[in-house]
Amino acid sequence: MQGYAFWIGGWIWTEQHYIRQRQRDCDVVFVENVVMSPNRRIILNIVATYGRSLYALVIGLLCGRWALMALGEVDFGLMGVVGALAVFISFLNGLLASAVGRFYAYTIGSSSRIGGAEIGLDECRKWFSLAVTLHTVLPVALMAIGYPLGVWAVKNYLVIPPDRIDACIWVFRFVCVSCFIAMVTIPYSAMYTAKQYIAEITIYSFITATLNVAFLYYMVSHSGVWLIKYAFWTCLLSVCPSVIIAYRAVLLFQECKFVRQYWWSVSRFKELLSYSAWTIVGGLGMIFRNQGIAILVNKFYGPNVNASMAIANSVNAQTTTLTGAIQGAMTPVITGAIGSGDLEKAKALAFRFCKLAMIFSLVFIVPLSLELPEVMRLWLKNPPVYVVGLCWIMLLMTFVDAQTHGHGIAVMAYGRIKWYQIVLGGFNLLALPMAYVFCKIGYSVYWVALAMLIAWSLLSYGRLYFAKKFLGMGVGCWLIQIMLPIIFSAAIATLVALLPRCYMGASFWRVVLTSATSTSVLLPLCWFFVLTHEEREYVVARIKVRFYNHG
Repeated sequence: MQGYAFWIGGWIWTEQHYIRQRQRDCDVVFVENVVMSPNRRIILNIVATYGRSLYALVIGLLCGRWALMALGEVDFGLMGVVGALAVFISFLNGLLASAVGRFYAYTIGSSSRIGGAEIGLDECRKWFSLAVTLHTVLPVALMAIGYPLGVWAVKNYLVIPPDRIDACIWVFRFVCVSCFIAMVTIPYSAMYTAKQYIAEITIYSFITATLNVAFLYYMVSHSGVWLIKYAFWTCLLSVCPSVIIAYRAVLLFQECKFVRQYWWSVSRFKELLSYSAWTIVGGLGMIFRNQGIAILVNKFYGPNVNASMAIANSVNAQTTTLTGAIQGAMTPVITGAIGSGDLEKAKALAFRFCKLAMIFSLVFIVPLSLELPEVMRLWLKNPPVYVVGLCWIMLLMTFVDAQTHGHGIAVMAYGRIKWYQIVLGGFNLLALPMAYVFCKIGYSVYWVALAMLIAWSLLSYGRLYFAKKFLGMGVGCWLIQIMLPIIFSAAIATLVALLPRCYMGASFWRVVLTSATSTSVLLPLCWFFVLTHEEREYVVARIKVRFYNHG
């Protein structure tokens, strides 16, 4: 893994050195076309983020166990509940970053249609200057309103032991600092995504994940009350990479130059606000669903069950790291294709993303779902009650989401998102009243997770309608060419992966054998039945080129 990180680091240095040299020799400003072709950059970004995601998956599972051991079940649950108070700001960060990145990538993709590189550079600087203005004012306003409300909720609303209230307030403060810095640096980090500089971000992820493991190992090895200290450490790991990325963006990208006469534009503000506002409408549905359900679980079942829900969410997050990796590499490419007017290329990439997202999700979902009780025992030793059942439901949610994730990216890149966000946000919100009814009736927490699954399924399949309406992405094509072959491959892999259970008792080695068996069956089946002949030829050609270049 270290060798892999050094390889990526060497590539970054070489590429950036070449960029600086070309910039000294000429006035070419859109450097993403200087160094390598888009296809080659996509592959490199997927490889880099794939390695980062695998590493983060292993590290994340390890950190979850050690954090639970060091903090204890109550403090671990409280950390998740208090952090949920600021999740609105964190989620808003992600929505605004995607909105800003969409306009960056769209401008880069449409530069050939609007007059070339110089005009494209000027357009990007206009968007960047406006983004800096907004992301300086907005965080201050949000913190001025949100901080006192959060402190009030900790003291008066949440179910928190009296002796832990002061500690929880400090946790909330550190979370607010992390959110504030993340929001201020959005104009810079969004440029990294638009320019597809995913590989450099991979290095920062490797470093922060490794440092987090070291700190958590120290926590486990030394007894004490760690809630405040761990919250401070988490804040530090979030702030430092954000500041470094912002500094590096100024050095690397000519677009990241604040121009005073561009600090404000009413027309651009309206366009960005319209896109962001509808994105926020859809995002609010997810926020209210996730955090509302976390509060419902806290009020009806207590912080111990919050710990089970937090672990299930952690497992769900780790199994989606590979999907997130592919999304980070392909979203700017899909957006650029739509910006250049090449809808056929954008649709083909969106369908390809659906395939890859489901395949990479199933690599983890199939063996993990079969061996989940043993994995929880090996991981946590004494897992909290309900955690296995909640994880099963979360894994199903992951697969349902992956089925149409490419459709959602394409629609968001296209830009006509008003009704898309309203409808899908409504589907998200539907989970909250359903969960409340289940809680009031006295059903177990499994029914709360089931409400989330129902809402998530409606959201996922709702993407099909809007992708068909705006982009002409056929549902029949998606069903026949993608869904049916993948379901067939997953079913065969699951049946074969059940064989070790016939000959072995529950153990670590059975988990390993089940994982190896399912993967060795799933990937070849997907290769022959899911990927098209052209896609297989493309992958083989890129592998040959890679080996030839290094031969």
